[in-house]
Amino acid sequence: MTIRHPDYEQEQKRLDETVSAIEREIEILREEVREVTDDYVKQVVGYKKAKELRYLEDQGKDKPYFGRVDFLKDETYELDIVYIGKRGIVRSDTFDALVVDWRAPIASLYYSGESKDAFYRTDKGIVRGEVRLKRNFAIEKGKITGIYDGAVKETIRRGIGHPDEFLEEGYIDEFLAANLNQTNDSRLKDIVATIQSEQNDIIRADKDRPIVVQGVAGSGKTTIALHRLSYLIYNYQDTMMSKKFMVFAPNRLFLNYISDVLPELGVDDVQQATFLDWAAKLAKPLLPKGWRITDPQKLLRLFFEEGQDLREREITQRRLRFKGSLACKTALDNYLRYLAEQEIPFKTLSFVYSRTQQVFSISKETIRELFTTVFGHLPYRKRLEALRKHLKQEMNKQLFAHLREMRIDLDKQGLTRFERMMEQILEKYLSSFPQVDVFAAYRKLITDETLLRRLAPDDVEDSVIADVCQSSEALFANERIEPEDVAPLLYLRHLVDGLEQAGQFDHTVVDEAQDLSALEIAVIALVTKRQSLTVVGDIAQGIHGYRGLQTWDELTGGVFVQPPAAYYTLAQSYRSTIEIMRCANEVLRRIRLPESVMARPVLRHGEMPKMLSYAAPAEKWEQTARLVRELQEEGFQTVAIVTKTAEESKQAHKALRGAISELVLLGSKDSRYPGGVTVMPAYLTKGLQFDAVILLDVERYTDSEWDAKLLYVAMTRPVHRLLILHEAGRISPLLCDVPDELLSVTL
Repeated sequence: MTIRHPDYEQEQKRLDETVSAIEREIEILREEVREVTDDYVKQVVGYKKAKELRYLEDQGKDKPYFGRVDFLKDETYELDIVYIGKRGIVRSDTFDALVVDWRAPIASLYYSGESKDAFYRTDKGIVRGEVRLKRNFAIEKGKITGIYDGAVKETIRRGIGHPDEFLEEGYIDEFLAANLNQTNDSRLKDIVATIQSEQNDIIRADKDRPIVVQGVAGSGKTTIALHRLSYLIYNYQDTMMSKKFMVFAPNRLFLNYISDVLPELGVDDVQQATFLDWAAKLAKPLLPKGWRITDPQKLLRLFFEEGQDLREREITQRRLRFKGSLACKTALDNYLRYLAEQEIPFKTLSFVYSRTQQVFSISKETIRELFTTVFGHLPYRKRLEALRKHLKQEMNKQLFAHLREMRIDLDKQGLTRFERMMEQILEKYLSSFPQVDVFAAYRKLITDETLLRRLAPDDVEDSVIADVCQSSEALFANERIEPEDVAPLLYLRHLVDGLEQAGQFDHTVVDEAQDLSALEIAVIALVTKRQSLTVVGDIAQGIHGYRGLQTWDELTGGVFVQPPAAYYTLAQSYRSTIEIMRCANEVLRRIRLPESVMARPVLRHGEMPKMLSYAAPAEKWEQTARLVRELQEEGFQTVAIVTKTAEESKQAHKALRGAISELVLLGSKDSRYPGGVTVMPAYLTKGLQFDAVILLDVERYTDSEWDAKLLYVAMTRPVHRLLILHEAGRISPLLCDVPDELLSVTL
């Protein structure tokens, strides 16, 4: 293969020299790793060298770098020529950098584009200059297969009224296009070589404040969040530990899907869990013996299957939304104030020194002020401890001032008697303060309509309070709590006892955050140092709207107040073709979501989405099997057959497994995405991507906001091809008037 680039021979020579140097480093490392030692420090160093050796052998030698930046410094007029790769590679004899790690400060120039006023930050300050060249390399097994300089922009000029007017100007550089056009396997991949400028800003954002990212489907928000972990660990390894990083994802299937990215980025021991799996372990010790948490999958039938009781759905939605809301958080905060105001009998504390009959006292007003204000920032039990300590000190202070005035000296025995008397007085006085059991207090609050009405914000309707209390009481009568009870229970534990896990995470990533509640994210913030969180999601994909966030304002204006959150918007979609994204955006227009969540696709063209009809079920299955075969013949590796509900997925799998070899059915309890051809309900596809998607029975999607978001999620999963099947004569109102130039319809 001949590369038509004037610098090809020079660049290939440089690559050959780099590979030769790496081979020498491999030999040196092999010798060093062979040395066995009992010395702990040497073992740690040996472990790091073994990881470096594994990288050089597995990846470094074949593809040591992917980019080059030529940077002319302003102050010295020196030209730095830097080659950038997944890991830094340094010659052990001269300490010269063969390859610079993508996370290093100077590497940010590669991602920020060409500029005459470029800069990067170091510990010593800002280095300014001009980026003279930004070059991308496609390398396979030590050979250059492509060289791309800068960004080759393609501009579309349109006439007025073109249906894709939301795409003002699109562009895509050749190197990015080559990467996007690849087919997909069963795992998410790193994007180190193709990180875009707006993504780079998020990855390198300040570590000591929360960031919230609204990213459209295909904007790379998940991958960006994981790359941010890698960046933080690399640059702050003295103060942050990778084993104290946590990734919260929506389900175990998704966790498996992203499982290969962090090791590829050099991060092996980051914790990963769903919020419920993690939080349930903390909440279960608070429950009475025999109590259980209900299966969260049971709710999916109520909200995603047809023919469900509408009143039951309304009550459940009200209950779940309230329990995860900032209004519930306010009610819990008010509960502690309610205890202080209504259930703590603040009285004047008095005692008599029998030898002189002197009466000493601390007024009830002083004690109330101490408990509610001076120690008000502490959890309830720690407030009691602090109050006890303070009262004892004050009692001692008053007594010994009196003894000095009366010129009385106490012997050791007298001091011991006084100490014992003080303890008895305090024990009796504080015994009148309520001893709060976290679960009992929560149960009372969430089932007592009068109490909850008193403590909840005024804008919560009385009918909502009634539905929450009555339906929660029915649930508790069976000695069960639901997943939505876990966050308020943990928050109340924080208010009463303090969370032992506070500060247990150095940094936390919350992915698909729109499907968590504000209170769940508030609990996560409590256990993360400095509220160092990366929260990513897409309001347009909030398919669990019956329990999740309705707007990012719940976080930026309610949870992350100090320090305030940095808010980013990612509107560029890199996954699907323009044709697919145009069609999917039409679905969102039906429910009038804010323009900020509308995707702008990169300029990568493909086939227009196709909608095909069938007259009978047998024809539907025949068409589906034929479409799968055609897609496989085109070379597509991952094909998803997507139904609206889990029950429909089971039916499709049963009907198709004889016609499609190795067809896999995926459900909510599955933890592994196998690739190949799969059948799954639409709500499980969120966060995943496939080469092609076949949507079945789209006439089942109504014009409700939930169905629109669910259909949008399913339509934005394919990278290359979208095929839509519906029953003849029936069509979803979400698709019935999509313009002909956006959707090819076959009757």
